[in-house]
Parts: sequence; structure tokens; C-alpha cells
Amino acid sequence: MKKICFVTTIYLTYRMFLKQFSQYLYKTGEYDISLICNNEDGITDDLPQYVHYYPVKMERGINISAFTAINQIKKIIKENNFDIVQYSTPNAAFYTSIAAQSLKVPVRLYCQWGIRYMGFEGWKRSLFKILEKITCDNSTFIEAESHNIRDFSMGEGLYSSDRSRVIWNGSASGVDLSKFDASQRNKWRAQIREEKAIMNEEVVFAFAGRLTADKGINELFEAFFRILDKYPNVKLMVMGGMDNSASLNQDLYKKAINSSHVIFTGSVNDIERYYAASDVFVAPSYREGFGLVVVEAEAMGLPAIVSNVPGQIDAISDGVTGISCEVKNSDSLMNAMVQLIDNKQQRINMGEAAYNFAKRGFEQKQLFNYLKKHRDELISND
Repeated sequence: MKKICFVTTIYLTYRMFLKQFSQYLYKTGEYDISLICNNEDGITDDLPQYVHYYPVKMERGINISAFTAINQIKKIIKENNFDIVQYSTPNAAFYTSIAAQSLKVPVRLYCQWGIRYMGFEGWKRSLFKILEKITCDNSTFIEAESHNIRDFSMGEGLYSSDRSRVIWNGSASGVDLSKFDASQRNKWRAQIREEKAIMNEEVVFAFAGRLTADKGINELFEAFFRILDKYPNVKLMVMGGMDNSASLNQDLYKKAINSSHVIFTGSVNDIERYYAASDVFVAPSYREGFGLVVVEAEAMGLPAIVSNVPGQIDAISDGVTGISCEVKNSDSLMNAMVQLIDNKQQRINMGEAAYNFAKRGFEQKQLFNYLKKHRDELISND
């Protein structure tokens, strides 16, 4: 049995991006699986019995508790003698890379699911670039989530081409087409539109993500309300929970809450049904490792508007399955949205192309097969 340990800062990351892959590895009968992450309520009830769970407190931000976390992770690694330690998310990756490197773990795999400093400026950007470089230097291999993230990283001198790769077409977990089932779109569309009182002729833009500034929600609200002055038949569906209310433009947020044209659903487990009720997906993030939510929306036949940043842009075929817009630019975002309001046939054509794009390039089981082969190679080549 090959012993693999996944390390993430919070359990939600494991549940969203690694739980199904863990199950895939377990079913092969070749891997013994462990998880290190924060101790949170409900983990033991949700976690499969075959996963060995080790809680380690990892606080957000930079603080003195980092030394305690590194020592605890180091102790767990030493006791278990893992063949491969795979880490992602900024704090978990930084701590684990240091602990695993000190013990000379044979395979130290950094899954680079985004670059935190990409959206920063000044001293903050310089500091977090140093932390990213330390994580990369301590790793034996880097698995970038998208081609543009890898190209950006190599251009920044974070690592070399011989120590990195992108698996297949990118993404951390691919798209589960049994969940995002486009054949159910018409049924789900009718159900959600009736439930949310959305008229058939209304054009619905969908957003999914944390309600925080770096997801581009301020620019989206601004663009949407400017559009609403001219196009009263549009609505905005916002799916996601509050993350950092201080980062939101409070005037725009209050206007959105009080608007009958903005639908807040909160976090939903059946997001595919809400995509089905929508016409265009919008993802104006400042930074992303890979736009998985974009591909999931495309799998439901939605064209996408994304900001032209590494990771996001990998999730569409620009001009074919969607449109790219300038990051942090509400004018550019508004123009893209208006283009798809005015051109119903373009929405339809892009939606059909988007479905095929997601199905051909990001189907989950195919991606899992590539991911397993890569880990097998890393262990056998050690």
C-alpha cells in the first residue's frame, strides 16, 4: 500500500476538491489515505472510515501559531512514514512543505490551486511572493491547477518546468457529469424559475462564490445596476455565503439586498439546478487557481463571462464558450454582459459549445485517472 497524506487548512477544501478523489484512490486498493486539517464540527461524521484523520489547528493569516502547526504536522508525518504528502491552500501548504522537507519525505507534492499574492500590491505582494517561493522550494514537485498559473509561476521564478506540470487540461477535481447533468436542465429550469418567480423572458446572470471583494462582486453589482437602467428584464442570482463584509461596497450591497432583481440564495448544495435556471455565468474574480465553478456552469450549458486572469481564462475558450473581460473593470464587465443580453442566438451557441468543452476536457473520472497515474509515477521514480 502506498501511503498518501492530504493536507488542507480547512475541511471544506478536502470535501469539495479531494473527497471524491480519495474515494477513487481507495477503490483501487493501492493507497492508504490520511488527512490533516483543522479540527471542525462534523468532520468525523462526514469523513469516510477509510481516511485516517489528524486534526491540526491552522489559523488564517501570519501569526505565531504557525510554529505549533508545523511541529504538529512534522510529528504526524514522522509517525506515519508517508510515501507522498500532498498539500494545497496557502497556510497548509506553507506549514507542510517546511515540515515534510525537514523529514525528507520522498514525494512532497504542492498542488498549486492559486497564487495568493497575485492580487496584492507593494510590500504585501513581496512578502507573500517570498512565502510562495519557500513553499515551492521545499516541494519535490509542483502540480499547477492551470496552464496560465504554471506559466505565471515560472515567469516569476517560483519553480522550473522540470519540477512542475499541469494534469490533463487542469482543475483540482474536474466536473462530475452525473451531478451536473445537462439532460435535466429544462426540468430544473422550470422548477427554480417558478420557485424564484423568474419570468421566462427574463435573462438571468449567475454568480457563485464567496461574497468578498476579490471575487469581483463589487464590479458585478456596479455593472448590473447600470445595465438594469436600460434592461429591466434582467436578474442576478447570487449563490454563496458572506466572507468579508468589510471588503464589500456597502452602498451597492444594500442596493442589491433591497432589489427585486437580485436573488440571494446563500450557499446551496444543488447548485446545478440554479445554473439550469440561469442564462449566463459571471466570474469576475481578481485571482483563481482554476475556474472550476466556471466549468461546472459550462457543463450545464451556460456561456461564461470571466476576468482575464490566470486560472480563470483557462476555464473558457474565449469567444467560443464565453467572453473574457478586464479584471477590476466594471465597464468591461458591463459590455460583455450587454453583448450577451442583446444576442440570444450567441448565448445559445456559446452554451452548446460550453457543454461540449466541459464534457471533453474536464470529466471527473478521466481527470482522476490522470492524477493517480501521476502520483504513481512520482512514488516509483523516487
